[in-house]
Amino acid sequence: MNEAQELIRIVESRGGRLTIEGEKLVIEPQSAALPLADSLRTYKPEIVALLQSRTEQEAESAPESDALGLWMLARCVYRQGYEDSAGISCLWIDFCEWAVTADSVPCTRRTFERLLADAGFRCADGMTAGLLLRVDLEAVLCFQNPHREPAPQRTRKASR
Repeated sequence: MNEAQELIRIVESRGGRLTIEGEKLVIEPQSAALPLADSLRTYKPEIVALLQSRTEQEAESAPESDALGLWMLARCVYRQGYEDSAGISCLWIDFCEWAVTADSVPCTRRTFERLLADAGFRCADGMTAGLLLRVDLEAVLCFQNPHREPAPQRTRKASR
């Protein structure tokens, strides 16, 4: 793994998300990258190139019909080597809300659990191992480090 790949891995393991906006490398939340700012500036061209190629690969590997894969790319974090777990019901509710806004079709909880298992996630006792909502990871990391920027708040549409 080269230095640029390692920097991306570290930022993402801290709950950060790297994106490209025009010529800018954007990291949300910024606190995930603060200790690495100088290295990120040094390796910015390599990081941008890796992110661009990764975005192209993700688009090719997640066809429009793969709503679960698109949702995971947009809303989740997979942290290999950590003992993370999340409630299947919480993940399913988020998936259904995302599906509605993404003009996709929500599924039943049972189908959602089967899709997770088919994708290689271990599901037992209402929990799934290895998959977290990005906002939940950010909240945990913020709790562990009170000086960290707070996680962005999710907004819900008002019920009628």
